[in-house]
Amino acid sequence: MRTFPLQDGRLVLKILAATGICVLLAITLWPFNPWPRNEVSWLHDEDGLRLFGHGTILSVAQFPNEAGAENEPFSLEFWMVPWRDEGSTVMFAFYVRENPGQFVVRQDGLDVSVSHTTRQREEKNHHPLVAGQVIAPNKRTLVTVTAGPKETTLYVNGQAQSTSQSFGLSRRNLTGEFVIGTSPVENEAWCGILHGIAIYKNELTAQEVASHYKTWLASREEGRIDKRSILALYLFRERSGTLVRNEIQPGVDLRIPKHYTIRRRNVLLPPWKEFRTEWTYVRRLILNVVGFIPMGLILYPYFLVALGSKRPWLMSYVTGTVLSLIIEILQSFLPMRGSGWTDVITNSAGTALGASMCYSSVAQDILKKLFAEKASERKL
Repeated sequence: MRTFPLQDGRLVLKILAATGICVLLAITLWPFNPWPRNEVSWLHDEDGLRLFGHGTILSVAQFPNEAGAENEPFSLEFWMVPWRDEGSTVMFAFYVRENPGQFVVRQDGLDVSVSHTTRQREEKNHHPLVAGQVIAPNKRTLVTVTAGPKETTLYVNGQAQSTSQSFGLSRRNLTGEFVIGTSPVENEAWCGILHGIAIYKNELTAQEVASHYKTWLASREEGRIDKRSILALYLFRERSGTLVRNEIQPGVDLRIPKHYTIRRRNVLLPPWKEFRTEWTYVRRLILNVVGFIPMGLILYPYFLVALGSKRPWLMSYVTGTVLSLIIEILQSFLPMRGSGWTDVITNSAGTALGASMCYSSVAQDILKKLFAEKASERKL
């Protein structure tokens, strides 16, 4: 094994540390594009919009918060074809700045869920209403949410799948900006095809839900539905352009922005808000730890030999933490990236683990052989 004179060894370690940091920044931030293309396109052979990769659709104006809306029922139904069967993605959300999670419809793997938060003095999360194992990729699906004073019910293809008598939804939850295809506050892009969305002023009965499913399945002819009971109806019949017209006029239209858009990016989200009970979340934690181990392996000898630090492990850990924090802050400007403290914690743990590996007798022998000066004499 070649032995470097101490001066040359220091230069090698400086170059190695700088290269490692540049490679890490490139991997975590590439492509550094704050304005990615919005991956939404019209279907050419039928009515509908295709969302693939990272796509979002936004309402042109806000749905108004009318007086007494907190006591009014509603129903939401959408005719779609999901593509993925894993991960947690957001299909629909109504966004207001003071309560970004006031109404969210998700696809979690093969499940569909409805969740909302109530903001009084602090944000209160309600347990989501979940319909399990109801999604079939590449197959048309009608999802209906009905909410009234007594209960909230989630239907899939005309059949009731889940009901709650304490969910607390009302038409007030359907106020603000209508966001389709991702979360208003983080990158949770949904992939699939939308054929129609209808929002009703009333709570549909089980018989009406089943009848609507047959209507959508047959022809989607809105003439069979009493438009006086509808707040918004989008049938995606334009097939070109950036505007989706609300069939109920006057009403709120939808627009397809040029760039993939997150309405309000989360910056350094707390770990308890990022937590997910799914394998993709666990896999991300593991990758974050493993991905920063090489950084610890590089930083420890750099601080020990190149800088002569008496605390190389501590300096490596602090550097890895600061570097991770910088990356997370920069990622908050990138719509296709997330920004949270969970990554800072796991990346720091990976750096610490890599630096700890340098304590082994094998690592110490390698340092002795590589450098003329005995690096092990100054180890922490």
